[in-house]
Amino acid sequence: MSAADFVQRWFRKAYESEDCFDRFFSAWIALVIKARSYLHEKQLTHPDTDRIAIIRYFVDRSEAVANVLADFPEEVAWLAVRKGIGTGQPILDVLPPDPHNLRPKFDQLALVWSQQATRKPRWIADATAEMINHVGNNAFHGAKTPDDDADRELLDRINHILMDILGV
Repeated sequence: MSAADFVQRWFRKAYESEDCFDRFFSAWIALVIKARSYLHEKQLTHPDTDRIAIIRYFVDRSEAVANVLADFPEEVAWLAVRKGIGTGQPILDVLPPDPHNLRPKFDQLALVWSQQATRKPRWIADATAEMINHVGNNAFHGAKTPDDDADRELLDRINHILMDILGV
């Protein structure tokens, strides 16, 4: 099976799933495989490869990512005002040992998404990729749970954006 076939199979699973967690996990697998195909062989052995690949995938398509975000104003506005459950800070909680650059990035992204600040499309694509990667890490490591209504709503809203980004 080719990587493209594998991506399409997981995208189809995501599309067909009615559960927001199943949809996110399937879309996440499709995204990682699709994004990793854009890295050089030597890059695949570096630490944090999936995160780097996802960021590159988003940044290389920054105009398309901006268009996708514009197609989902309700989801973007909701994310802009969302506060992390644990810290009450914009969009998502960032707790140690998470990278120190995420907190200011999410703070700025919330301002951009609420139209209180502006940034170039490449920066927005990078920050959006970091946000989706952070949610993916939280979901895979148990910080997002299927029985939490707030987590389900977060994934449901991100899924709309993620599924369209997979199509670009």
